[in-house]
Amino acid sequence: MKVGVVGCGTIGSAVAKAMEKLEEVEETYLFDRKSSAVKGLKAILTKAQVCGELDELIFKSELIVEAASQEAAVEIIPKALNMCRNIVIMSVGALVDEPFWAQMKALAKKNKCKIYLPCGAVCGIDGLGAASQGDLHMVEMISVKPPAAFKGVKYLEEKGIDLDAISKPTVIYKGPATETVKLFPKNINVAASVSLAGLGFKRTLVTIIADPSATENVHKIVASGAMGKFTVEMENVPSPKNPRTSYIAVLSAVSAVKKIVGSVWYGA
Repeated sequence: MKVGVVGCGTIGSAVAKAMEKLEEVEETYLFDRKSSAVKGLKAILTKAQVCGELDELIFKSELIVEAASQEAAVEIIPKALNMCRNIVIMSVGALVDEPFWAQMKALAKKNKCKIYLPCGAVCGIDGLGAASQGDLHMVEMISVKPPAAFKGVKYLEEKGIDLDAISKPTVIYKGPATETVKLFPKNINVAASVSLAGLGFKRTLVTIIADPSATENVHKIVASGAMGKFTVEMENVPSPKNPRTSYIAVLSAVSAVKKIVGSVWYGA
């Protein structure tokens, strides 16, 4: 299989490196608007080729891995599907726009493509997806991070929340995932995955807590319904390459692509 990686940052680089070891992958194509990022990655790979344009990468690839940004995903997804390419989406927050998501699903169906959404920084997505096939009553995601993780968030600045003054666990936001992924796009992208697997953006409640004693990012999913009730909690450590990205999110991208190009799929 020929795999195209769009975005050569922490996640994209990990995927490209993993492809080097898979005999099922013939070639890997790389694209990033930052030429330094893509050239640096190409220098340590043997299977990879650099594409100067996004359209070139999509044309040459059979599977596209989007690891760029929410903004970039809005451009990449329709282009890939229009060219009948399967795509792995890491910036799932881009799918909060319901009309856009509906159009992409319809386009994938029309062109017989697959859209893959890895679990990202949280576990339990498979169980949540299974529970949603019955009567799912409630889904809440609770995220706990150090105050510094929310530096630069415009919503908090407008609310006059002084992150440096927080001395105990403090709820800084509580509301539907619809708003969460817009207000905290770089911190709570995982809320999109939880929403899509369960009750949708409008019915998924998200609580965000800034805790000065927190040393790791914690994501908890609480769900109840006809299947009973379950709680899944992750204590994530940051990627050694990028403290803004949970290491498990990087690994989830690699795992997803390995499943797709391989012969076995765990948790199907």
